[in-house]
Amino acid sequence: MNDLIIKNVFAVLPDRVTDTAISVLVRDGRIAEIDTNTTDSSLPVVDGNGGYLFAGFIDCHVHGGGGADFMDATVEAFETVTVAHLKHGTTMLIPTSMTATSDELEAFVKTYLQFINTERKGAKTLGLHFEGPYLSGAGAKSRGAQRGDLLRFPDMDEVKKLYELADGHIVRWDAAPELPGSLELAEFLSSNGILCSEAHSAAVTDEAEAGFKAGFSHVTHFYNAVTTYRKVDQSVLDGIVEATYLNDKVVVELICDGCHIPKGVLKLALKIKGPEKVCAITDAMRIAGTDMKSGLLGNTTSGSMVVVDDGVAKLPDLTSFAGSIATTDRCLRVLCQKYGISMTDASKMLSLAPAKLHKIDKDYGSIEVGKVADLVITDKSLNVISVILDGLQKFKS
Repeated sequence: MNDLIIKNVFAVLPDRVTDTAISVLVRDGRIAEIDTNTTDSSLPVVDGNGGYLFAGFIDCHVHGGGGADFMDATVEAFETVTVAHLKHGTTMLIPTSMTATSDELEAFVKTYLQFINTERKGAKTLGLHFEGPYLSGAGAKSRGAQRGDLLRFPDMDEVKKLYELADGHIVRWDAAPELPGSLELAEFLSSNGILCSEAHSAAVTDEAEAGFKAGFSHVTHFYNAVTTYRKVDQSVLDGIVEATYLNDKVVVELICDGCHIPKGVLKLALKIKGPEKVCAITDAMRIAGTDMKSGLLGNTTSGSMVVVDDGVAKLPDLTSFAGSIATTDRCLRVLCQKYGISMTDASKMLSLAPAKLHKIDKDYGSIEVGKVADLVITDKSLNVISVILDGLQKFKS
């Protein structure tokens, strides 16, 4: 029985932070009472020492960490990444691929199916996220750090083969909506309950809107590698950003590492969309959670080398960002301490928004009675000191 008392914490609830330090009772791995007065001395106790209690952070876009990448396609790599991110407050994540060959993508899927049947010590996993290979190659701004030689138009035979192989474990697929075949892809994925996200794209607003009508409902790392208002030769063009703001149903994600998105852009997205439709992500690669100064984005045989410069991963020539080295606790500190976002809104971005996006908010995403006790305790400076999964303490600093 996963029973527990968490005492001496200021709880970050959906509508407020508690005025005084309280205790939270966990029964059978779920939140049973908030501000409990139980005196059951038989229960294990976790003392928050006057810190903050958050709902566990859910990272819906993460490639690696701890020196490993999910595209390494080994069970050991999956374990390394999930353990590394758990220590920083991520209680659930979605392993994310890179643009790769069909064989490499199949290996990614097969390894995940092996991994979920092992005894795991790290963060929970919700399913698989394909970032590519159906992305735009129309210039470095759209491509980002994706391998240009492997970008291709949607291939429904390839998609259906991976879909069948994954046996229901694909939860998201990213693509550029303007590519031939992308609308058919979106229709297929959305009709099978898979989130389809516009990403790495050179689309104008009309093409983005056509994608939303076909089944795209999300935008990958909003403002990064997607289009907005610009002048091209003698023409003025709009893009995905404008189409997204014009569609109230579309959810976005932002890389909240303090480097990819300036404060004004983040606050604009929050003002228009609201914190429950803006997911804070890391987009972390293998360097995250380590002291490494360089590393491969993607697998160890065909990945792209990136370097750390000024707190962010970049291509070696420093011409483009190449994912982030952030962890979710860093995102929390950036949001609250650097950008002035309230802890309640930051919690929604890190937990509730991704839970709603993936339709698991009945059980996850906020501190409410009845929800699964995936919880994070931080000190007053928002550094993680304890992580609890299903009512069991899995990490203590």
